[in-house]
Amino acid sequence: MRISGDDTDRPWRKSRLAARILFRKEAGRMTARDQRIGRLLAHDPEVTNRLIQQGIYSIRYQGRRIGDRKHEFDQNLGLVAR
Repeated sequence: MRISGDDTDRPWRKSRLAARILFRKEAGRMTARDQRIGRLLAHDPEVTNRLIQQGIYSIRYQGRRIGDRKHEFDQNLGLVAR
């Protein structure tokens, strides 16, 4: 349960949201709302590439399998060099 005034998880929650938006982008289902929120998150100093990557892997293990395409997925999102 979240405690009122406790912001320790805020960067993690924002990064997971960014990860979900990246999944939609890769699937070709990105909406205008996703783009607008993505732009806000891209300029947010609390949202780091490392936290987004952790969010991606966390979501992946909750049912959205990337499997053998992990490296390709990271390249498409610009998380690793091509």
